[in-house]
Formats: sequence, C-alpha cells, structure tokens
Amino acid sequence: MNKIVEVKKIPKKTFFLPFAACRGKCVYCNQNAITGVQEIISLDKVANELSFLETPHEVCFFGGSFCRFPKETVFAYLDAVKDCAPDGSTIRFSTYPCDLDEESFRHRIKTYPLSCVEFGIQSMDETTLAVTRRVQDPTTILKSLEVLKSEKIPLGVQLMAGLPGQTKESSLADLEKLAKVKGNELWDLRLYPCLVISGTVLEKMYNVSSYTPLSLEQAIDWGADFLNRALELGFNPIRIGLQETDSLATSVIAGPHHPALGELIEGIALARRLARLNKVKWIVHKKDISKLTGHDNFGFKELARLTMQSLENTKKDVTFI
Repeated sequence: MNKIVEVKKIPKKTFFLPFAACRGKCVYCNQNAITGVQEIISLDKVANELSFLETPHEVCFFGGSFCRFPKETVFAYLDAVKDCAPDGSTIRFSTYPCDLDEESFRHRIKTYPLSCVEFGIQSMDETTLAVTRRVQDPTTILKSLEVLKSEKIPLGVQLMAGLPGQTKESSLADLEKLAKVKGNELWDLRLYPCLVISGTVLEKMYNVSSYTPLSLEQAIDWGADFLNRALELGFNPIRIGLQETDSLATSVIAGPHHPALGELIEGIALARRLARLNKVKWIVHKKDISKLTGHDNFGFKELARLTMQSLENTKKDVTFI
C-alpha cells in the first residue's frame, strides 16, 4: 500500500515574504490575510535571526515569487543563509514557474545548498489560469521543469483545488502531466484548497455568484482522491491544506475552511486505500492512528461505509503497530 514518505529533516526556519516581487495579484490571493504577515522582512533581520541559530536548519523563503526579485536581492537573501546560518543549513524557496529559465541565473542559484525549489503551479488548465489571472502557459511550465530536472535541481510543486473553472478531473490530469516529467524522482507536493478570502477579487466574484466555492465535503473527497493518486505516481505530499492562523480564520468569507482539513483528507484517503486492499484485517502504522480515530472516528466511519461493516467491527479489524 502506498503511503506518505516520511523523511527525518532538520528543523525549519521560515521567512514569509508576502507578495514579494509579484507582478500582479491572482484573484484568490491575499497573503497578508492568510499568514498575518504584513511586511517583507529586511535582509538585516534575516541575517540577525539566522545568526542566533545553533544547529543546521532548512531556511525557507515563501510567499510571492522569490526569483522575481532583482537578481542582486535574490543573491543577497541566499548569501545571508550561506554567511549567517549554521554550517549544514539548506535553502528552500517558492517561486513562479519559469523564473529560472535564464541559464546563467539558474546556474548561480545552483551553487547554493538547495533542498528544494517549489513552483507555484496551482493549475495547468488554461481556462482556470486565465480566470484566476495566472499568466502561465502549461506547455512552457512543463518544458521549464524538464530543464530543471535535467540539471538535478531538487523540485517541488504547489497545486490548488476548487479554483474557478477547475474540476477534480482536471486537477488529477495535472498530476499525470507533472508525473510524466518527474519520472522516478521524488518531488515534494503541496495541495491547497481555494478559499474565498476577504479583500480579493474572488470575494467580489463570490458576492455576485460568478464563483461557487467547494463545500467542505467536496474538498475532502477531491483532496483524498488527489492525495491517493499523487502517492501512486510517486510524489511526496508534504502539506495538504493551509496552515491555520488566527488571521486566516478571521479572513475566510466562504469555502472549505477547517483547521484540520489536511488530517480529514488524509483520513479519508487512508480509508479508501485500505478498502481497496479487500482484506478482512488491516495492519496500520501507529503514526496513522489519528487519521482513522480523529474527529469522531472520521476515517474509521469512511472505512466502515466502504466495506459495509459496522463501525465497531471495522475498528476491531484494524491493528496498529
């Protein structure tokens, strides 16, 4: 049975750079509201915070489009990690697809200790990209990923569920397209739900009924099928759902918002994988106990439904080791 790959990693030190170097705003995006971070952290503060770390960390730069900063700014942030973080520290950043197409820029980036370059792809459906104001060409994205893969740059992809014009079928098709490029490599994967956040164009679309968000039930069903297919295709899902913050909780207007959405999706996904095994008894790793028992036996109830057993008998048939 496929399962999420768990690799012991060094601690993370994350700097969020809201809207950094973005050339425009996607209709669903309000990074300030989602994270509660209002300003881009200065280089001096980054260097200062890194200098206090005592052990190697994975230093992460998220938000905006990191490689769309002026090149001297990009390298200044990367140099701060190299010069101020403890030896053995690595770098992860997220950026817009195709931002590393320039060969000389890409080759200099490769001289730093990269743990992962994450690309915010969100969708590869042309209609969805147009409606959400994502200026991307799916064919160009795939070609860019092929180049980066050929040069051994560690990659990750970020996708979304429930965008305007998007369907579960189209998002699963996105996975298939990316998997053809990925081949046997293990790429990190994040899946985020599309929420209606205050202060976005999507809020206006929602208010005039030109956009209908997913219900919580739809998002869980979509996410579970997506997660299981991602595992089958050899991706490494490192986050399903947005990280809950006080700012996010107070900024959501509509959509599948739940502080434990990721665990709910993982619970249903696990139940569906177990049901497909057609076994009377199941052995499950103890780390997955909460995926079945949490939220009033959410995963167990799905497994009972799929196998047409009582909840009591289903729970007896699972052994955690």
